[in-house]
Amino acid sequence: MLRRIVGLGILLNCCASFAHADTISVSCSQSAIQAAINAVAAGDTVVVTGGGCGGNLTLSKPITLSGGGNTTLTGIVTLTTSASGTVRVTGFTFTGSGANARAMYVGISSSAQPFRIDHNTFQSNAQAIYIEISGLGPGLIDHNSLTSGAAAEMIHNSGLGPDNASGWTDSVQPGGPDMVFVEDNTFTYVSPNGNFNATSALQSHYGARTVVRHNTFNLSQIDQHGGPGLIGARWWEIYENTFNTNVPNANQCCFMVLRAGSGVVFNNHHIGSNISNGTIQLIEEDSGYPALYQVGRGINENLSPAYLWGNDASLHIESGSSNVVQGRDFFVSATQPTSMVRWELSTDNGSTTYSYTPYPYPHPLQRSSLAPPTGLAVTVN
Repeated sequence: MLRRIVGLGILLNCCASFAHADTISVSCSQSAIQAAINAVAAGDTVVVTGGGCGGNLTLSKPITLSGGGNTTLTGIVTLTTSASGTVRVTGFTFTGSGANARAMYVGISSSAQPFRIDHNTFQSNAQAIYIEISGLGPGLIDHNSLTSGAAAEMIHNSGLGPDNASGWTDSVQPGGPDMVFVEDNTFTYVSPNGNFNATSALQSHYGARTVVRHNTFNLSQIDQHGGPGLIGARWWEIYENTFNTNVPNANQCCFMVLRAGSGVVFNNHHIGSNISNGTIQLIEEDSGYPALYQVGRGINENLSPAYLWGNDASLHIESGSSNVVQGRDFFVSATQPTSMVRWELSTDNGSTTYSYTPYPYPHPLQRSSLAPPTGLAVTVN
């Protein structure tokens, strides 16, 4: 039997049926939005119309909540991931609620499908914590614009919390999917005098593992946290980002502060004023060696060095403490070393080596949001 495909080549079985998904429009009121969220089925989209509204929302089923690009929310959205599909929030302007301008709480289960927060605007003059994440992944935060006041922590990746160290006893696959991905966003601190005032675009804590890639940071930093006596961030992959200090009297001490865990940092760039003291700093705030959860440690706190390569010369790399040593806890090079040491998986040991390969970019959730092709025809002769 001769089969002829007309139009775009079909990659799916010709007899497969497509799941039907509905789009429901609701006015911008807390009660109407929440009622629609509760009523729709998995895969549906709730589009909120109207200029803006307040009130808190709860979202835990695999649907898309969309602001249509012109809706402002002043309440807090609590998002819980689902095992049956992606929970997505897109197209809103969030102006925050309370002193820290909170906009979203995200609860992650490792057995759930990744969440997605994309194409939103977060804006406030407050010391903002716009997105508070609880859990280790997976998830995607992409194509958002976040603007805050001084000393903000715009995205706060809280891992498993201050009393749970199990994020340091499980396996982490470098370049793997089970992390929080922060990509293609723009973070901005509008400084009145050029000082960056310790404004963090992202802070990670308590066993968190975070991929930060292809973002723009305007007078703001990345902080992988590990304060004295605290459970630090576990793993970070930070690459192909741009740090912009192109403002009058720019004075930024730190582009990255890496205080715990391990990972890779490569091909990051700096534009703008010449910052003579701007650094990527690897630091430990506890004494002794090895200190608890310190830089260059992996699963069960075994030695697992960090690697940094190909970053612009104006991103000065330095140790900020005597117990974090270049050539032992971290390595700096012009290109990726041909063989790197890791102890991140339960199957690794002190002599395990690897070559790092990034997770596919853009993240698959970005590609999966494209509309399906139309106008297809199939004839069978």
